[in-house]
Amino acid sequence: MEMEKANRIFVGIYPTGVVYSDRQAEQYGDYKRLAFLPYNNLTLELQSDCPFELKDIIIKNAKLIQDERGKKFMVSACQQYVILGD
Repeated sequence: MEMEKANRIFVGIYPTGVVYSDRQAEQYGDYKRLAFLPYNNLTLELQSDCPFELKDIIIKNAKLIQDERGKKFMVSACQQYVILGD
């Protein structure tokens, strides 16, 4: 069941941060956004309507990235990176 919930979450790597979205819900023609983790301050921003059953998975994934503060994080296939928490 946990894997089923994890598969429901889309994790997008974007120029300014990591976006967590719900593959089973649509908003404005795209997956519904659940949370955002900006690279500059690494403070997870959960949407108020994020389903409770998905919050723990998102928090655990964000923690893996937050624990890499100060390190390079690849943001594109052409070797562009940011320094986390910078």
